[in-house]
Amino acid sequence: MNLENPTQIESKLEQESGNLSQLKDHVDKYHDLSTSMSTILTKFEQRLGKLEQTILPVYNQTEHLQKRQKNLQSTLQCLENVLSHYEASQEQCNLIHLGPSEGDVADFLTGLDKLKRAKDYFLNYNPQSVELENVTSLFNTGCTTLENHYKALLKKYSTVLKPVDLLDLIYIEEDSSNEDCTSIKQMTQSTREELNTISNWLEYNLRRDYIDIYAAERSQVVFRSLQLLKDHQRTGSWENESSRTRGTYPVKVEQTRKTTSTRIQHLLERKANKMLMKASQTLEQSTGISLKKSTNTDHNAHVDIIGDRDQELDKYLVLLLGLQRLFIWERTLMAEVIPKTRHNDLFSRLAQSSIEMVVKDAEGITGKAMRNIQRKRWSSSLEIFSALRHFQLLQPDIERACDVNQRQQINLILLKLQQTGIKALDQFLEFVKSDSGSNLVGMSASTLSSNVPKDATVHELTSNAIWYLEHLLEHCGVISDLLCQDSFYVQQLDSLCTNKSVSTDARVKIFVGLYVKRVLSELNLTIVSKCEQYGDYATRQLFRLNNIHYILKSLQRSNVLELLLMTEPECERNYMELIQELHGSYQRSWARLISMISPLEDLPRPVNGRVKDKERSILKERFSGFNKELEEACKIQRAISVPDVILREGLKRDNSENIIPQYNAFFESYADVQFSKNPEKYVKYKPQDVSAMLGNLFDDSFQ
Repeated sequence: MNLENPTQIESKLEQESGNLSQLKDHVDKYHDLSTSMSTILTKFEQRLGKLEQTILPVYNQTEHLQKRQKNLQSTLQCLENVLSHYEASQEQCNLIHLGPSEGDVADFLTGLDKLKRAKDYFLNYNPQSVELENVTSLFNTGCTTLENHYKALLKKYSTVLKPVDLLDLIYIEEDSSNEDCTSIKQMTQSTREELNTISNWLEYNLRRDYIDIYAAERSQVVFRSLQLLKDHQRTGSWENESSRTRGTYPVKVEQTRKTTSTRIQHLLERKANKMLMKASQTLEQSTGISLKKSTNTDHNAHVDIIGDRDQELDKYLVLLLGLQRLFIWERTLMAEVIPKTRHNDLFSRLAQSSIEMVVKDAEGITGKAMRNIQRKRWSSSLEIFSALRHFQLLQPDIERACDVNQRQQINLILLKLQQTGIKALDQFLEFVKSDSGSNLVGMSASTLSSNVPKDATVHELTSNAIWYLEHLLEHCGVISDLLCQDSFYVQQLDSLCTNKSVSTDARVKIFVGLYVKRVLSELNLTIVSKCEQYGDYATRQLFRLNNIHYILKSLQRSNVLELLLMTEPECERNYMELIQELHGSYQRSWARLISMISPLEDLPRPVNGRVKDKERSILKERFSGFNKELEEACKIQRAISVPDVILREGLKRDNSENIIPQYNAFFESYADVQFSKNPEKYVKYKPQDVSAMLGNLFDDSFQ
């Protein structure tokens, strides 16, 4: 083990001893400093304690003085408020009596608020004060003045719409802004804001008379606007109202003038197409199936072309559109002027008189339609169906602007139209059952007193019944809605559609097809009953043949057959078989004539152009009987009309094929036989003569 040098060890020892001595000096110094600092802090604490004892009373006194100052200020403020209440009536007297000015109602409302606060103060703290009576009287006067100002503003800016302006409002595109129409820019934005400020102030202060004022003024605007439109319609000039331009677009010189009927037609078509498009989008999203463009059987979507029909219905549709547009405008205006909590109550009052007007007009229209139906003017029922369809198009838009009670009143119109439509269908069916020969569509009667045509042509009942059924096709959706309310048609539909799923369109067609089937069934029975009025068998068969053939051909030409086939698949074949049967029945009417000339085997056989004496009378009787039957038949049947050319020529051809060959054989066998001293008396007609006579049937010009 190596030991360090002793010298090094001694050096290190001395160094460490020096460090230890230095460390002790530092410790002593720090101890002295700590002691000194502790002494200083103790003295400082003692001095702070003495200072606190000296200054704390001063602070307490200052805080007390501040509280007294604050109480004094509050008292002074209360005194000022009380004084202001006592001075309120005097300060606001001139302002209240001068009333508010248009466009600057804020100062007046501020004055009323001061009076209101003064009134509340006296009621709560000094109800026996004379000032309470003064302030209350002045406040009530101010409220009345404010209500009068409110009423004056409404009157000033609530001008009744002129008919041409209302028509403008009606024909604005649905997706355009109402502000595009100059006729509704009666009330400026500043006026609306002022009315809104007044309405809210009156509502907050429980002064609800403003609701009656607003309802009365705006109700008159709507009612009088509609009344002027009705008066305008009565003048007849409404039919040629030109379409006025809106905005800054100039009028083109070549712009054609549109009648109101055409414009209402286009508007309803747009509405129907939008409804169909919306329904198609909904159906496509849910099922992936898209609807086709509306056809004449689309449910409540088709809009027919308005032709020569009662203009009252067109005018009523315009009135309904005017009501709807005015209601929308009133709702928009009310939202800007009246507090939201009062909208329903106010609008109910505002709309009441106008709704009563359109309901009353609907009663007049349905009443007139019922009178026409009772007079057997069935075209009026078609107008009811058209009005019903158009009303169903407009009803959702009208109802959106109405409350529950008003919707019930609007539904009364729908109910009246439906009841009239149902009555028309029932009355027509009953009329076909027991036709009295009355006119169907206003044409002059062409029947005899016996209620059947003299020439056995198509009966007026048949032609007009087919006309009626064909025109029902334009109203399939509406008629289906009416028929589905009858348990008979519902049961028939259920029996036809047992265990089958049926589309809405098919249900519509089936309901209408069931009605058509009932009408045609009753018509066929009526035709059978009427044919019995003819004394001649052939005429009876020809009458039925004319009518049944006309029915079948008319059904085949129209879409009525399509509906009928859905309820009676064999109907077309049944009609054709019936026509063949009537053909055969008519041919059997010649049986007596043919029995005179056939069979030849039962007639005498001539020998060398002679017959026995007792056989001569037989030949005389046969020739005479044939001549008589032929002449009588030709006389009757020349006066009979068969309007259908194909049917007429077919009957003539069948007659010739049935009679001429047999008569030719009879004529060749016996024309030259000497059975009479005057053969020309019996052998009057050659085969070509008979053929010519048969060819002239159904043509009274040869009589």
